[in-house]
Amino acid sequence: MSELYRTFVDGFCSHANIEVTATGEGLLSGRRFAVKDIIDVAGITTGAGNPTWYATHEPAEAHAPVVKMLLDAGADMAGKAITEEFAYGLIGENFHYGTPVNPRAEGCVPGGSSSGSASLVASGTVDFALGTDTGGSVRVPAAFCGLYGIRPSHGRVPVSGILPLAPSLDTCGWFARDAGLFREVGRVLLDWSDKPAPSRVLMAEDAFEIADADVRTALGEILDRVTAVLGEPAAVRPGESAGLDGYEAWQAVIQVFRGSEAAASHLAWMRATDPEMGPGFRDRFEAGGAYTAAQIADATAKRAMIDGHLSGLLGDDAVMLVPAAPTTAPPGGAEESVYHSLRNRNELYNCAAPLARLPQISIPAGNAADGRPVGLGVIAGHGNDEVLLDIASALAA
Repeated sequence: MSELYRTFVDGFCSHANIEVTATGEGLLSGRRFAVKDIIDVAGITTGAGNPTWYATHEPAEAHAPVVKMLLDAGADMAGKAITEEFAYGLIGENFHYGTPVNPRAEGCVPGGSSSGSASLVASGTVDFALGTDTGGSVRVPAAFCGLYGIRPSHGRVPVSGILPLAPSLDTCGWFARDAGLFREVGRVLLDWSDKPAPSRVLMAEDAFEIADADVRTALGEILDRVTAVLGEPAAVRPGESAGLDGYEAWQAVIQVFRGSEAAASHLAWMRATDPEMGPGFRDRFEAGGAYTAAQIADATAKRAMIDGHLSGLLGDDAVMLVPAAPTTAPPGGAEESVYHSLRNRNELYNCAAPLARLPQISIPAGNAADGRPVGLGVIAGHGNDEVLLDIASALAA
């Protein structure tokens, strides 16, 4: 069994080492970006973090629309970035290609599945990078690596030309070190519409209670900044007021959607090809294939309740604060129990934005007592991505 995933490596894919020159001029002229290796780039085989997938597929015939938009806006593509296999992970380790280094937390994982993208931005190798977020794969790496990161509203950034995991949850987002550039990428990728600042700020107390005490303490300074810029947050407990039995019920809903849709996307290929995969990865797809029609129907009804509750809570005029990740980055090669705890606690409350198709950003918020970065999560109503990008800029000013 390979032990390569316990080795820290450069965030670039060695099997897709190619640069693409900008095709136009615009807001991003002179900038360099990386692309997660589930996103098509013309002439390059999309590897999906798995050598068997790479070997059994042809090079992409065209750029994914999101890549073309960036090239047309003047940015140069520096290469493809390592991803966890099929984007189904939260830690950042890749069994076949290694674990991209976390430049902001020595010896720690960068977070996944957009691990290579976050690593390359945090190291300064590229100015920004594309990642995808189904259950936290932009928001958590952004927090672990001290970056700005966004999970856009579902459907606002095109995902054609991007390998699906769970289509009703999948989004394409991005990372940046600088709030101004973070916003400029949004002006290129979103059908931008200026929007007013929020008139209400909410704090999800029950989400903060799930996070480690040192994460909550480290977030104190940026919460004071939020109050100074946006006003005093009002405490809410969304997990206790959606007509369901707490965040554990929310977690069960996202597990059904992600698992069943991931199985529909890739399990037939896995069974036909029997690729070598990292520990636990095949099991996730097999488990997803076991959900019944009745379980999916039940989850669909409960998702509608969560969606309606959050839509009513936020409206078009509010944002809600949560920890971007419940812990700081754990050490690479940690016991599986450490990783399981991270996945479980993150999923409890960071399932909110995916289930309700809402935008969420991660804002770098300094370091915890262990010296590792923490991030503040901010969620807005569907379609209010611009509000979040403006907030990131305002808090950085």
